[in-house]
Amino acid sequence: MPQQISMFGTDNDQKKLGAYYTDQLVADFLVTWAVQKPTDCVMDPGFGDGVFLRSACKRIVTLGGTPSAQVVGLEINSRAQAPTARDLSNRYAVPANSLRCGDFFEIAPQTYQVDAVLGNPPFVRYQRFNGTQREQALSRARSQGIKISELTSSWAPFLIHAVSMVRRGGRLGMVAPFELCHASYARPVLQHLMRCFGKTVLLTFRQKLFQSLNQDTLLILAEDRGSREGLVLLRDLSGPSDLVTLLKQMALTRATLIRGSEVVDPHGLTQGGQRLINYLIPKKIRLLYQELKGAATVTRLGDLASVGIGYVTGANDYFHIGPSRARALGIPENYLVPAVRRGRALAGTRFTHRDWESKLGSGDTGYLLSVDGDPNSFPSSLARYLERGRSLGIPGAFKCRTRSPWYRVPHVYCPDAFLTYMSGAYPKLVANSARVVGPNSLHIVRLRGSQIATADHLATVWQNSLTGLSVEIEGHSLGGAC
Repeated sequence: MPQQISMFGTDNDQKKLGAYYTDQLVADFLVTWAVQKPTDCVMDPGFGDGVFLRSACKRIVTLGGTPSAQVVGLEINSRAQAPTARDLSNRYAVPANSLRCGDFFEIAPQTYQVDAVLGNPPFVRYQRFNGTQREQALSRARSQGIKISELTSSWAPFLIHAVSMVRRGGRLGMVAPFELCHASYARPVLQHLMRCFGKTVLLTFRQKLFQSLNQDTLLILAEDRGSREGLVLLRDLSGPSDLVTLLKQMALTRATLIRGSEVVDPHGLTQGGQRLINYLIPKKIRLLYQELKGAATVTRLGDLASVGIGYVTGANDYFHIGPSRARALGIPENYLVPAVRRGRALAGTRFTHRDWESKLGSGDTGYLLSVDGDPNSFPSSLARYLERGRSLGIPGAFKCRTRSPWYRVPHVYCPDAFLTYMSGAYPKLVANSARVVGPNSLHIVRLRGSQIATADHLATVWQNSLTGLSVEIEGHSLGGAC
């Protein structure tokens, strides 16, 4: 399929850079909140198409300031930087050297010290966020006294580095992924915001800010840099349209943003005892949930079973083989193990052998190549298939190259049940009546010792409102921008 080409490059370029641009309404809201005086200097550390900077220039002009002397920014993508810089130069006489093309992580904090940092950090998952840029990003976070996991996505160190460029008394207005509310690697980011700002308001939305992305987002409004108060408040809005109402109210008094917000317990938040998502639940339900968690009649899944990921092949298309292909290759059945490959194959409370057979045509089920023993005793058909794997470079694939022999897939278990994840609205727990194995696209559930509960029991009692609420609170969305 041909890729869409724009001033920002191909779709792949967009994913690599994490460039997902902000709606004008969101930009205007953050700018109106952050730019308070005619002398305020503003920075966008990844300005992209310039939506924040244009809004900032307009706001500064309205307040009686001079945008050409008060607006700066960086953009790593030259295809976006050049036309945006020309536009802002033509409209507001912003000098070219104020809107540079470069990597934000290469810029030292003392280079820019401004009253307001605004923007939308790049959303690049850790799998793509690698190499020297990641090392530079983590180094910038460490220089601020923040150690974050190497599994972090790009937005977290980007936000930390942005804070370092806000001068005393200044403000930070940023779009951020909802991971800030639940991801363990995001906890140091929250701690840093509380340590650096007197007050941080988090605006969440029941409707997505970015409709085209599988990513929930929120807005960070942090103010009074250098204050010791460290207050965090959370306010939940129905959708982006509510920002219009807030903009009108803020024109009368800025205190309107605080009204309707709930103060968050900082200790529970930073120590991991509580998640921000708790505050999005009505207080009565939240208290009832806490009560039920401790009830003698309620048992946690982890007390009844262990839950982990399935096996990792390193080359799924090679190690997963359909029945007709296995027959054509002549691979004996004793080297093949029935497997379910994807969560969409699971329905109801029980997965049976008939279910496995019915999904063979879709590729959701099949066989896992399971090879062990003395290579000299392998049948010729299997030896030929392994030799074909060598010619395809499978031994050098990720995971394959770290095990010996390369063709032996480890940690293959036949679980009592499967638990789906990244599975849409609600994860499914399904008893494994077919006695098949499953890869890491599924969680495998194994009962602990001699339990009175069977896999069928667990799959049945999983279907209740308390479990559904627990999934929302204890689990989290795994949707991603790229």
